Amino acid sequence: MHVSDLLRREIAARFAAADAPGVLVRLTETPLPFLDAPDRARDRDRVHLAILKVADGNLQRFEAALALAARDWRDLLVGAGLAHGNWPDVLRAAGYPVP
Repeated sequence: MHVSDLLRREIAARFAAADAPGVLVRLTETPLPFLDAPDRARDRDRVHLAILKVADGNLQRFEAALALAARDWRDLLVGAGLAHGNWPDVLRAAGYPVP
């Protein structure tokens, strides 16, 4: 699965240098149902950012959030506070860029 440049920068900023490459690989290798089409790039970034937000730089929380997203990314969006129309505002307030 494609990981955008925006996400690559956020991974580098939010995870230890030794952990960031593994985080990137895991995001790349983990399918998100119905989000693999090119026209779903913004939705994919939203889910990936939700994973990073929930993880908060912690690998165990990252793995748990990634597993949840792989099962049903809508549940992850709810848990991250990004399920509603105000999700860009929630991301900005938490210090994340908006795709």
